[in-house]
Amino acid sequence: MISLVIPTYKEASVIQETLRRTAGVLQATGEEFELIVVDDASGDGTAELVEALNSELPVRVLRRPGRLGLATAVVDGWGIARGDVLGIMDADLQHPPETLGALVAALRAKNADLAVASRYVAGGGTSGWSWIRRLISWAGVRLGAAVVPWTLGDVKDFGSGMFLVRAAVIAGVELKPLGIKTLLEVLAKGKYRTLVEIPYTFQGRARGESKLGARQHIEYLQHLARVGRASGELATWVRYAAVGLLGAAVNLGAVYLAAEYARWRLGLALPVAIQLALISDFLGNNSVTFGAGRAGTGPSAGVLARFFRYERLCLPGAVLNGSVTFVVARLGLPLLAAAAVGVLTAALWNFVLNVPSIWRVWGKGPRREPDDTA
Repeated sequence: MISLVIPTYKEASVIQETLRRTAGVLQATGEEFELIVVDDASGDGTAELVEALNSELPVRVLRRPGRLGLATAVVDGWGIARGDVLGIMDADLQHPPETLGALVAALRAKNADLAVASRYVAGGGTSGWSWIRRLISWAGVRLGAAVVPWTLGDVKDFGSGMFLVRAAVIAGVELKPLGIKTLLEVLAKGKYRTLVEIPYTFQGRARGESKLGARQHIEYLQHLARVGRASGELATWVRYAAVGLLGAAVNLGAVYLAAEYARWRLGLALPVAIQLALISDFLGNNSVTFGAGRAGTGPSAGVLARFFRYERLCLPGAVLNGSVTFVVARLGLPLLAAAAVGVLTAALWNFVLNVPSIWRVWGKGPRREPDDTA
């Protein structure tokens, strides 16, 4: 059975249409299902409109005493669910109910543990978003993948609010999501093997008011920190950053000595210095950040192949580093200052675009038992 939770707060204008369309899609799949509406004391008749459909649809309402938030609404709804597959979607039709059919098919046909409706795979997208909202969404995705790359680096749309998950994935796990990113909590704590992402287009809201605001963005940052602490990725980041600082020092020192003391031309000094920094970074990460013997990735386990893969991944950042340094130095900035600008530019490039790939040079961090204090 599929148990689909639909959190609501003041959705009277759309809730009956949402439930009828959702039920029609799930009936067409041939799967047994139930719809669980978790209402936070809407006060506009949302819960009453849902209850009016009891004789027509397999739907029930869980009334809560106040606006307690989407995250706890999902957890509370799943707590009374009867299905072996659990799901979530919005009530406002920004998640097209018709996408559920593809999610069910993917879950069953591919024997997946998680099926996620994704805006960021081929064929997915958003409708009616301003460029500012698109930029904020893109930045949020990149930030999450960079901060906790082992947890999120393989998932294109970990912020999706529409997905199905087998109940066994989170059995015995205490979910404590913060804000609106329930999927992030499932990915961090669930025990899953196979995840599929199904493209869909996130629709603009036609009725009602958006619940997204500054508070939700702050909660997202807090949730990332909580997940990183529990998974060990924040501790790994401390080591990674320390190694990176050492590599930056090698870069600056080498370019200064080569250009100022050895009198090499800048076009030669820069690539040599950057290459020495890359070697320093690789050796430091191999022995300190990720551990030389972790998961069979020590010096004897294909270290040269791993090094060349690291070099290839870092090449765009290295070229950017050298190009920025050369241009800024030619514009008159002192050499060390110009080199520092180049290093910072490359570091930002790698942080935004490359961290998950770089970390996977050493494999993927072990999935840990949930830390319920996090």
